[in-house]
Amino acid sequence: MAGQREERQTVAVIGTGKVGTAMAHLLSRRGYDVVAVADLSGEARERAARLSGAVPRSSDAEAAGRAQVIIITTPDGAIAETCARLAQAVPLAGKKVIHMSGALSLGALEPARAAGADVLSIHPMQTFADLEGAERSLPGSTFGVTCEPALADWARGLVEALDGRMMLVADQDKVLYHAAAAVACNLLAMVEYGAFVISRRLGFSDEECARAFTPLAAATVENVSRLGPAAALTGPLARGDQATLRAHIEALQSLDPELANMYRVVSAWGLTLVEERGVLPSEKVESMRRLLAED
Repeated sequence: MAGQREERQTVAVIGTGKVGTAMAHLLSRRGYDVVAVADLSGEARERAARLSGAVPRSSDAEAAGRAQVIIITTPDGAIAETCARLAQAVPLAGKKVIHMSGALSLGALEPARAAGADVLSIHPMQTFADLEGAERSLPGSTFGVTCEPALADWARGLVEALDGRMMLVADQDKVLYHAAAAVACNLLAMVEYGAFVISRRLGFSDEECARAFTPLAAATVENVSRLGPAAALTGPLARGDQATLRAHIEALQSLDPELANMYRVVSAWGLTLVEERGVLPSEKVESMRRLLAED
């Protein structure tokens, strides 16, 4: 990365939401020359410009024309359209054009590739609820990178500039890769919401619920990381405690049938993990499977 920093690569960021603004700010602090930021929102691009030292532009083409590296951080649905517009308005030969979508393939950047640009997808496996969280979380994250083999070293340099780790993802695997991230993040938030729903019915505030369950959830995530999912699994499913499972389902059914159904579905799928543990006899697992399938 030292060589890249000495070259002071010029960067334009197209789309200054949470991720785009955080990237512009962090790259400007890590040896890249962020020369322009563009967004339809004047407030958003002015904020990104203040943080990165870049020139704010309302025109994507004006921003992209000033840089060697063009990072498109618009919403996923606008990436292909933005790239096509840039390919018509700006000479892209010899430039690098990057999108940061987890689910989109490099096909979204085909107009840039056809115009002679190197194209890459560099996706941070991280969650960004707000700008402050994005700037705090991006450094040290794993980045899923999709590119031609000849561009891998360059991509690794950019990722390492953010103190990140690179994981190469084949173009045809992008959707499945992104689904894994959604399961690890979005579905986790949905399941945790279930604990809040139950706690509210018990008369506890969200603040009390957060104080009670956040350490539990954090310890679980840490155990999964340290021990693996099978060894980290605890509770009635891991013990084969059918009486408790039945009591949970009955109580949840009275409280919220949809929440009870979520409990059943997730637990039934989790029996695969119980089988992977190899602790309970198969007849016990099958008995729990029948219990969870009952109406």
